[in-house]
This record gives sequence, structure tokens and C-alpha cells, in this order.
Amino acid sequence: MQKIRRLTAKGVSEFAQYLDLLRNDGGLAPPMDILADPLYSTPSTIGDVSIEPRSFASRREFAEYINRRFQDAGIFVDADEPGMWEWLSLYYFDAVCPISKDGSRKPGVNGRHLLNDPDACRRHRHLLRGPYMLWRRYEGGLNGELDLLLSHSLPVHAIAATHLSERQRLMDSSGALVAASRLYVDPESGKPRRGYSRDANGLRAYCRFLNNLPGCFDLAEMSVDTILALLPDAFSQWQRDAETLQGTTHNSLEILKKAATAEDTSLIARQLNELLCETDTRDVTERLVTIRSNMFRPAVLSAYECRCAISGIGLRHSAGNGAANIFEAEAAHIVPVHRGGKDLVSNGLALNRTIHWAFDHGVIWINNDLRVGLAREADTDPRNHWLCQFRGQRLRTPADEKHHPDPEALRWHAANIAHAV
Repeated sequence: MQKIRRLTAKGVSEFAQYLDLLRNDGGLAPPMDILADPLYSTPSTIGDVSIEPRSFASRREFAEYINRRFQDAGIFVDADEPGMWEWLSLYYFDAVCPISKDGSRKPGVNGRHLLNDPDACRRHRHLLRGPYMLWRRYEGGLNGELDLLLSHSLPVHAIAATHLSERQRLMDSSGALVAASRLYVDPESGKPRRGYSRDANGLRAYCRFLNNLPGCFDLAEMSVDTILALLPDAFSQWQRDAETLQGTTHNSLEILKKAATAEDTSLIARQLNELLCETDTRDVTERLVTIRSNMFRPAVLSAYECRCAISGIGLRHSAGNGAANIFEAEAAHIVPVHRGGKDLVSNGLALNRTIHWAFDHGVIWINNDLRVGLAREADTDPRNHWLCQFRGQRLRTPADEKHHPDPEALRWHAANIAHAV
């Protein structure tokens, strides 16, 4: 067994020089002697971790192995320190850069072995650190989050790691990762299906489609069923093989697909509302109930353009690095679901968080003339005075009359939640 060490700056430089030389002379032997040379490497500072030379059938197998070795040494946090992954890459060089049939090695770009890439978001491209960090983040991917990301052999970075890992919005969505795995991984072999990299309906197109959805589509909160159902017709050939679609009706999927491919936000809201109406007027499976619930928020926020219907506040935050915009507005039910309310746009209002809270507790309501009413405590409690500015203000309604709040729902809320009638 060998204790893990880390390369010094001099050791990393020596390794980098070797990689450069290897591109001109593919038969050049790796400088294994620097692994133990104190001029080039030092003991790891995170603990005594023992490993042995071996091969790995896949990225998943390596991630599981190295995580187990760290945990056996009592390390339960992300094991990450300067020079350690470079040392491991050299130690397992036969695994990450094997000798090909012609007797040469093809190391690829330095980022596969070294972590000095100035673009920090691409550190996941390291052939060893990348799989390990994914394993840590998703705790082994028990739900299938890593089936596609870790399905390739260890020396292969593949487009899955590139197109998924470099889109923060998708990496934050367990549903998006599981959906990608179910679409593009053969459940029997555990390998990517043939043609999954094609442009028209392969993984690249899948990532582009989800990443370009309007910001009100909160992928992080969406189930795998909802995300699969959102995909347009071009992905139908993959969906037919996805186990997640068993028991889901074709008609509701077609409506979801139409909604997802619409470019205009008002059209998105209208077509999502049509889906919500349809799934509400007949018996549905538990899976479709989940899909309908997941669609309520984007449908309502799209109808109100992500602005509060009372205050007009439309705060937005852009996290950058490919992440979706985050909106402060929330989708509020007028009649709560637990009181019989439906996941329909007409039973919803876009409200900022403070007003949403006040609306749910009956401190604020909407009168028959669509003007704001306030409870007495808005005047008597100084902490509530901020709400007084909205008394008598007319509700901001969507441009499409089909999305206007249901008058009966507003009257029910005023009578049963605010006790104003």
C-alpha cells in the first residue's frame, strides 16, 4: 500500500513538462520517481490515506474507490489540497493515460491531469478529481444522478461531463441529471446509448433546451417526471425507452411539450395553464399530480412576468456561470391546496415574499373590484405600516384575460382567510 502524497510546485512543473514532451514522443515513460522524491513531493496534510496500484473499469468505479479510501482514513469532508490530485494522476497514469495499441500514450489537454486551469469552473475536467467531487456532491448518485456522468471509462472525459458540469443550472437540478441518465444510458449495460451525442436530440440539445428555459422554471425544484415531460417532440425517440414515462398519458405529455417549446412567455403561461386545466378535470396518476404541481409556479410567474401583482416588485438575481436568473416573486395560491384549491393560474397570484406571507395569513386580500384590502392590524401595529401604502391599490393583472384571478377564488379568500366579508 502507498500513502497519498502531493506534488510540490516543482513537482507539478516537472509533471507538466513531461506531458508536453509526451505529445511529441508518445512512448516516453512517466516520471514515477518524483512521486516519492522529497524535492518534488511531500506527505499529504489531510491524513494518512492508503491506496494501491490498480485499474478502474469506469469513472464511477474510481470515484467509489477513492472516496472509500478517504473515509477509511477518517476523512469525511471533500478531500482537496494543492498538488494531491496531480500526484494521484501521476500515480494512476496507466489508468488515466493508458498505452494504446500502437505503443503510445495520448494525454490530451493538461487540464485532465493538472488543476492549474485559470478557468475554475473547468476544474471538473480533471480525470480523477472530477468523478470524486461528483460522487461527493450527490452522495454516490443513488437516484441515478451520476449514471451518465460517471458511465465512461476513466481516461474519457466525454461530452456528458462537459455539457452538464459546465451548466450550473443543470448541476443544481437532481431531476435534470436523473432525466439525462434515463434518456441516454442503457439500463442493461450501464453505458451511454449509441447516438446520445448527436446534435438534433442528443445530450447537447438536451442541455441547451433546459438551460434556455425562462428563469421562472425552477429546475432545482422540478421532478424528473416533469423535466422529461417538458422535452419537445425531437426527444420522443429517447423518451419511449425511459422507464419514468411508464404510466404517463401521451396526451398530457404533448401539452407539456407544446408549453416547453413556446418562446413567448405569455404563450408559455397559457399553454401550461391548459395542461393544468386538463390534468385537473380527470383522474390522474400520482406522477401527473406531481407534474401539475411543478408547473404551477412557472405558469403563474410567466403570466405575471415575474413581478408581484400588488407591489410590482420584480427583483432578479443573476448568479452567472451559466446559472439561471433567480426571481424573488413567488406563486401564491388564492385558495390553498389543502382547502381544495387547484394548481391553476386562475387560482394563483405572483407575490413577493413579504406580501405572500401577509396574503396567506389574511393580513391582505383582494376586494371584488380587484383593489387591495388590509386588516386593521396593518394600521395598529407599527411593524405592519409598510403594507398601508397598498390599501385601495388596484391589482396588477396579466395581459391575457385568461390568466386573471378567479373572482370566486378571491371572494373565498377574503371570506375564509382574511374574514373580511
